[in-house]
Amino acid sequence: MDVESYSPLAWAYLGDGLWELFVRENLMQESLKKAGDYHSIAVPFASAKTQAQIIKSVWDDLPEKEREIFRRGRNSCSSYRRNLTHQEYAYSTGFEAILGYLYLAGEKERLMELLQVFFAKGKEVLNNGKTS
Repeated sequence: MDVESYSPLAWAYLGDGLWELFVRENLMQESLKKAGDYHSIAVPFASAKTQAQIIKSVWDDLPEKEREIFRRGRNSCSSYRRNLTHQEYAYSTGFEAILGYLYLAGEKERLMELLQVFFAKGKEVLNNGKTS
């Protein structure tokens, strides 16, 4: 599959789904809860504000290739939601673009590594209340 034939927004679209699935699966593995409980925990993880904070916290550890993927995703974002700044929405698009790109490029090992790092950083962000 030629990952470059897809737009950065397509990478982000796929990355959004990958992140959501990874978060849900990991929350279920951590403890047995009711479905509504999982949802209320998962929503903050998937928020653009949290994703923006996660990417900022790991930026220095990303290789240049992933930074470039992020920039392409971020720069392709021309709209945003009312409850977010344009920067938060663009950063979350870049965040998701990295995940989608790695998946489409067949870099599953790196994808899983990054998902685990992002999940751990997401917990830190949410525990420190940095998304408000």
